[in-house]
Amino acid sequence: MGVRSTAAVLALLLSFVEVRSLDNGLGRVPAMGYNSWYDLMGSLNETNLIETVDKMIELGLPKLGYVYFNLDDDWALSRDSTGRLIADPARFTEGSLKYLADYVHAKNLRFGTYTDRGNLTCGGKPGALGYEGVDAETYAEWGVDYLKEDSCYASTDHDTAFEEYGKMRDALNATGRPILFSLCGWNPWYAPKGQSLGNSWRIGPDDTNWDGVLANIDINADLFEYAGPGGFNDPCLLLAEDGSGNQRITERQSRFQFSMWSVMTSPLLISANLRHMSPTNLATYTNLDVIAINQDVDGRQGQRIVGGPLSGKNATNVWAKRLSDGGFAVAFANTGPVDADIACDPSCWAAIVDRDVGTGKCTAVDLWEGTHMSIDLTEGYTAEGVAPDGGILLLRVVC
Repeated sequence: MGVRSTAAVLALLLSFVEVRSLDNGLGRVPAMGYNSWYDLMGSLNETNLIETVDKMIELGLPKLGYVYFNLDDDWALSRDSTGRLIADPARFTEGSLKYLADYVHAKNLRFGTYTDRGNLTCGGKPGALGYEGVDAETYAEWGVDYLKEDSCYASTDHDTAFEEYGKMRDALNATGRPILFSLCGWNPWYAPKGQSLGNSWRIGPDDTNWDGVLANIDINADLFEYAGPGGFNDPCLLLAEDGSGNQRITERQSRFQFSMWSVMTSPLLISANLRHMSPTNLATYTNLDVIAINQDVDGRQGQRIVGGPLSGKNATNVWAKRLSDGGFAVAFANTGPVDADIACDPSCWAAIVDRDVGTGKCTAVDLWEGTHMSIDLTEGYTAEGVAPDGGILLLRVVC
């Protein structure tokens, strides 16, 4: 598969759509933290959630930037006579999330929870439709710092969806409490409108497995122009162990996903069993050099430079992201069944560095192996023997 024309890629790399950001001062870089869904799913309760909070602290994750501790679906039970939400009292103290939020805050973490813009959540719990104001006030009283709002049991009409998300946006802002707002609408048509509504917006379905990871990468490849400080495209959660300790995807694929989410400037929300995580997956999520790519202050989303869709699981790609210090993150990705040599020729490098390569030379470091190299742009560079089924070489390049 060939490189895009240099002129076309240059235009893409240089383009940036000026959009109005949600005025809450949050989400200047992608959110980092934990989400309960692929770990605890419907079995979450105060006990196992507190154990997970403690494990986050033990593993030192907050020091690396993982500061959000987020509940997903299945915590709410019903509403009281005034319309206020009741957390399942069999699982949460006094039918409220405040005790858990206070515990999270005492550990210097931020607390997040979940709702739905429809009548019901995806799990059949009370939704927010018609209750945006009272729910936002409840979340603020409980000490919520992050809200994910799903789209089950809700209208699929675009304008209606935007209006309903706008109601929750306004209700959250009206509380006076800074609450990061994450839209979960599962479709790329949220992206052009996203920064006026929230701090992140889901652009595809639940990733769930390896196929889902690749599908969402391909969807996100065309949406780079809509991401920037204050709001980011969200291709879903980071996958590793489930609640029983079984791998949802391989450890190699978890590292691939983490690398690509960093190049795509996507939220880094680990939705996995932190209490029983493999040393390899823990090493993946604690790589400060890769985290720095994700958290770069310019907030540019990386783009596909060479190759086509990864979803067929028989493809190679080169992706690149311009960084605030003038360097670049460059990823060589392989989803095929065998080792692959992946080339970035001089025209590929010209697209990445935004100039005629001339006699230019660059230095690079492999962010997973720590090895250093020199790249002659006039000769190009080939990543040799990139492992199959989720192998990736991630370079930080300075020219």
